Amino acid sequence: MAAPETVPRPRGRIFQTSTMTAMLEGVYEGTTTIAELRRHGDFGIGTFDRLDGEMIVLDGRCYRLRADGTAGDADPATRTPLAAVTWFHGEYDWRTEEPVDAAGLRTLIDDRLPTPNLFYAVRIDGHFDHMVTRMLPEQHRPYPRLIDAVAGQIVSTHTDLRGTVVGFRSPAHMLGVAAAGYHLHFLSRCRTRGGHAYDFVLRSGRVRVDVGYELCLRMPRTEDFGRAQLGRGDVAAEIEAVLQGRRRGA
Repeated sequence: MAAPETVPRPRGRIFQTSTMTAMLEGVYEGTTTIAELRRHGDFGIGTFDRLDGEMIVLDGRCYRLRADGTAGDADPATRTPLAAVTWFHGEYDWRTEEPVDAAGLRTLIDDRLPTPNLFYAVRIDGHFDHMVTRMLPEQHRPYPRLIDAVAGQIVSTHTDLRGTVVGFRSPAHMLGVAAAGYHLHFLSRCRTRGGHAYDFVLRSGRVRVDVGYELCLRMPRTEDFGRAQLGRGDVAAEIEAVLQGRRRGA
């Protein structure tokens, strides 16, 4: 009997499909299957075809949390228009026992990083006093720009629960390819609640971080991507508004 195939798990490599600028312009059609995505990492975040659900890849499993409240393992045949994954090793590892909010935790992590000019995969397992998350409903053609799709977001506040924050810290010089700074999702320990993480207070927990030295970027081969006016307007302001859930003009 042939030996089972082993998958290389390189350190420091991030695989990403599409870009944040494409998402800003409404390029929501999925191009990469979840099965293919999982061949490139066991940890990451993203979304699904037509923005139908928030994606969290954790410990090798891909979870899909939808705006209608359903949650579970993603179908391997489902496609994603934007996702980033890596093989997580936990190069930096420490515990925090004092309550800290999201802004304070970002500062604590930044203070331990060797440089702001690289990518970092961030995992936080812990007990949260509160966690504010959002999900977007499935979009339909003609697709709105992302800043307009945010108007339909569903925001939830969870209190006194355990779970895991999953995401990346991207360098400012990669703005547009990724969201400069922190982009984080949350998954409860029961694997039924979560989404894009807006704000939270971590009561206590474990923080682990990997350095990303290599980015493998797969661009969409679609008509939507080819026609999109990528990079127009104030990209930095729009990405910040989308991540913070601010509607156009707010």
